[in-house]
Amino acid sequence: MQQLFPVNSNSQIEPYNLYGVPDLDFPSEGVALKHGERRPYIYFNLVSSVDGKITTQTDNAEGLGTRTDRTVMRRLRLASDAVLVGASTFRRDPIVPDTRPEFVTERHRYFPDAPHPLGMVLSSQGDLPLDNKFFQAPSSRRIVWLGPQATLETEQKLSAHARVLRLAEDTAQKPDLRQLLVRAYQELGIRRLLVEGGPTLNYSFIAQGWADELFWTLAPKIVGGSQNPSLVEGPGKGFDLTDLKKLQLVSIYAEASELFMRYKFKQ
Repeated sequence: MQQLFPVNSNSQIEPYNLYGVPDLDFPSEGVALKHGERRPYIYFNLVSSVDGKITTQTDNAEGLGTRTDRTVMRRLRLASDAVLVGASTFRRDPIVPDTRPEFVTERHRYFPDAPHPLGMVLSSQGDLPLDNKFFQAPSSRRIVWLGPQATLETEQKLSAHARVLRLAEDTAQKPDLRQLLVRAYQELGIRRLLVEGGPTLNYSFIAQGWADELFWTLAPKIVGGSQNPSLVEGPGKGFDLTDLKKLQLVSIYAEASELFMRYKFKQ
């Protein structure tokens, strides 16, 4: 595997060592919300083509990121208490956030009571394929957050494979993400939450100001499709010009022509 070069520097770093837990230095106490409540520290890991697409003709991310990108993904999962995806992403790209054997010792050093991050999926109606690799792990390591639209029969089916938690509706008649974050913090002890998409879930967190960092792999490829989703997608033409979400670059690494960027959201 080639070495990564920090931009504007002659130093090098092995991809295996990029984004170590101490270097990430995520806060362990979460983030304050109103009314004395707290939420997990939220960071995103995303990969896209140069034209901002997150899928190819296969309708998933196949062909975008390299092996180095996959190593970075596993390292970012290693630093989390839980990994969350939306239902569409779950169906498109199976999520298995369990700690890889090569990272077991490091995981135990920083998370001695949690050998693996929790795997979590959010689904309004619970229409999730039960043959997904996600459900092959013990149910104690898997969480399904359901909206109120899901039937009792669906909840019972999912309960055989994961812990199922119900959410109320928000004002847009969607599962209440604020409730998810507060309960994740209070009931599940989640302090560092990694969100891996999809684009509408990313938008929902970012729009509410519940976004702390973003890790973005820029693949040196162009997809070109008008039907391929992008990193973040909300209604209409996006945020108002006076409310564009701003980020501050923390670091940027390059391997060959692939870029690995870390941003912090400006609050």
